[in-house]
Amino acid sequence: MTQIVQMVHIVAWRLQGETAQQRRQQADAVVAAVEALRGRIPGLVALDVGINLVAAPEAWDVGAVMMFASRADLDAYHEHPAHLDLKRIVGPLRSARAQLDFERTVAANGDTHPKGRS
Repeated sequence: MTQIVQMVHIVAWRLQGETAQQRRQQADAVVAAVEALRGRIPGLVALDVGINLVAAPEAWDVGAVMMFASRADLDAYHEHPAHLDLKRIVGPLRSARAQLDFERTVAANGDTHPKGRS
């Protein structure tokens, strides 16, 4: 069975608004900026972005999960003009940023747990 290695790119932001209303406005702006990437980034095969729904002391305000067709596509994304636009919008709004990138192996038929992997 043919297997495909994709790259998962996860980003979370804490926003610097002083009130819940300011943070909500900032979160809406971040979500809109991330959504604007759809259809503009070669190799971006999936994108989910959302505002945190659970009030917890260590929660982040906004998170995004992106799936890239390859490591090369993820690497190219970092210098893509649309990503640079995103950074210009989000940078002034955030107080912290977290990132995680890892490989995801899928079978060519879309099965995310190919035989032999748990």
